[in-house]
Amino acid sequence: MHGHLDAQTEYREVGGEFVSGTIVDSRTTHLEVLARRATGPISWRFRQPRLALFWFRNGLKELNLELDGRRIHSGIKQGTSLALFPASTSVEGEFDVAPHFDYTVVFLDPTVASGAGCHFDRPLIAFGNEDLQRGLSVLCREARNADSLYGLFAEGWAMQALALLGRVNGNPAATVRPSGGLAPGSLRRVIDYIEADLSRPFTIDGLAEIAGVSPRHFMRAFRDSSGQTPLRFVYGLRLQRAKEFLLDPRRTATEVALECGFSHAQHFSTAFKKATGVTPSDFRRAAIR
Repeated sequence: MHGHLDAQTEYREVGGEFVSGTIVDSRTTHLEVLARRATGPISWRFRQPRLALFWFRNGLKELNLELDGRRIHSGIKQGTSLALFPASTSVEGEFDVAPHFDYTVVFLDPTVASGAGCHFDRPLIAFGNEDLQRGLSVLCREARNADSLYGLFAEGWAMQALALLGRVNGNPAATVRPSGGLAPGSLRRVIDYIEADLSRPFTIDGLAEIAGVSPRHFMRAFRDSSGQTPLRFVYGLRLQRAKEFLLDPRRTATEVALECGFSHAQHFSTAFKKATGVTPSDFRRAAIR
């Protein structure tokens, strides 16, 4: 019998002091527009279950990072201020920053990318694309004044961004190939089942039964479809749902923790800070500001 799916090693630790932020979710994206301050270089540890696109807008000068064991050093200029990290890329290192700096990060649902036939296998560091930056600027503006149509706008932006990233010239990191894995209907059944009640435990055997395939085939096919293991996918959904619930001031941290499948409030708080870089209470304050 396969074991239960619990949190795997995902983390997000950022140096400096959090100043302000705009945080908005849609069905396919999670957007953060953040400002921080620091008195010198800041450390950074990052590993997340979603495709992450960063736009280093102001105040970040250069980076010294280790990505999955490879050392990267690069300056950050206005024309080369973008970075793309595939799901579950391990990043550690530091940034040289100005006393005040700000950046934007968009997390993209990996099933959207795979469904569109886009697979990003390697990071893209300090690259430029005027269309992407222009689109990010508009997305940030929409997020600051988010209304009932923001989700539709963000979904359209996500598809355009994936196409632009897939066309980055002269870089083999972004490739487009036919998607494989689970049949679309089977993948949708599994995701719907997980999202229906994130408070319950999940097993590989149980999810494979929903998909109508063997557990071994399910593990391989789900990763091909989503870009991550079922365990990491469930963990990412739990954190995503927690962010949505934290926007409701009527819910306590304990209620959010239990409804999202965490065993208790302290476990939730520790996991949330490791994944996002801020505590649940700080996230809530930034989101409703």
